[in-house]
Amino acid sequence: MTSSSTAKTAETTAYEAVRAQPLTRIHGRPTRTDYERIKKEASDLASEVEDIVYNWARDPATGTEYGLLAEIIGEPEYNLLTGVTWTQEVEPDKYDPAITAATATHTRKRMEEDWEEYRQSWYIRKGFLRGMTMNMRDALDEAYYSQLKHVTTAYRNTTPLQILEHLDTRWCPLDIRAKKQLKAEFYADWDSSMIHITAFGLKLDEEQQRLALLGIVISDDDKLQFYMEQIYSSNMFDKKEMVEWETKPVVIKDDFVEAKRYFENLVKDSETYTQNSGGTATKHGYDSANMTADVGDELRRYIQQIATAASADKESAANISEAARAKDSQITTMTSQIKSLTDAVAALTASMANKENAAPNSNRVRDERDRNTGFTYKRNMGGYCWSHGHHPVGVNHTSATCTQKKQGHCDNATATNRKNGDNFWPPMERVKQSQKEHDSYKGKTAPSN
Repeated sequence: MTSSSTAKTAETTAYEAVRAQPLTRIHGRPTRTDYERIKKEASDLASEVEDIVYNWARDPATGTEYGLLAEIIGEPEYNLLTGVTWTQEVEPDKYDPAITAATATHTRKRMEEDWEEYRQSWYIRKGFLRGMTMNMRDALDEAYYSQLKHVTTAYRNTTPLQILEHLDTRWCPLDIRAKKQLKAEFYADWDSSMIHITAFGLKLDEEQQRLALLGIVISDDDKLQFYMEQIYSSNMFDKKEMVEWETKPVVIKDDFVEAKRYFENLVKDSETYTQNSGGTATKHGYDSANMTADVGDELRRYIQQIATAASADKESAANISEAARAKDSQITTMTSQIKSLTDAVAALTASMANKENAAPNSNRVRDERDRNTGFTYKRNMGGYCWSHGHHPVGVNHTSATCTQKKQGHCDNATATNRKNGDNFWPPMERVKQSQKEHDSYKGKTAPSN
């Protein structure tokens, strides 16, 4: 039987985990786009919750796990996207009522273990929902959810799904303008340096289904047409590969599944070759955007150190010149050193620029729009990574999820308990424009202790 301390630990751990990943702050009345964003962020976190053994949290045919996604998006959308029916849970009894005096000993032990997992899921669910409700309240001005406040229990029993449904029906109506915006977002250009081709194809399928629930129709033909347009504009495939596709029978070319299979297999074969040959990049390769951005951050810090040294040497040279003009040879030597440092700064700056701007295909020229909009990678605002510091690149990047761990990395390091981890704080020019107003970043600096 799950003890009260064990249950409380499971609930607290789940609560603290989700509270460490705040949602994007919305100022003023939320728009439909705000609603969709907060719902997507909450859905991503919910689907990653572990140790949920409810039948509705897993596809019985494929074994695909969905965590607590149903608790965020609700039954109609969940059933459409997963084919699984969500059952609203109630707190289970402390002991499995199906176990009786007639239950065989070996059967009883197995049933007791299964019941322990079932009860554990309840407390994980309880902690997550409580934390996510708080995250949503933090992301919104109270005026836009205060209608849910109960006269005696306040927001104690309010769920994330209730907040989302309230926004959907009261403050963020799906009007003509909202539908137009959602449709435009479906046709947003594919950034092949950030989204793998398999994830891109899956996204189109899932978004098509989700929009259909809202009465926004994306036909299969339009989806295929858009997919192929993005394939061509990505420049990931050479002429031979594209000609081979175009010469296939019409029945193949008109099938979205076949199109995905063809181009995804090309990328898969290329990735396999690269892995087996010990290479680091091919024309179908995907470099880590997180790694590229983090290397850029490290280079900036190094440049700053060199620049500081150069400034100190310049001042020193000026003092020496003033005090002992006769030592021309010494001053000349120091001036030469300063020039060397300046050249090093310029070289490192150029190297850093190449690192940050290079796509997986280094010979590809990035879209003009991307070059003019500043830093484009999303950070985990308010998050922390032992190896990369505060607000690390990647919406789910934390100490625990980091894929580029440095020596001595601590998975359980947080912003409030860094465990001697990196205290780097990204400057404004290294933060995506839409994230600069985040409460955990704007007007703040790295902690001094």
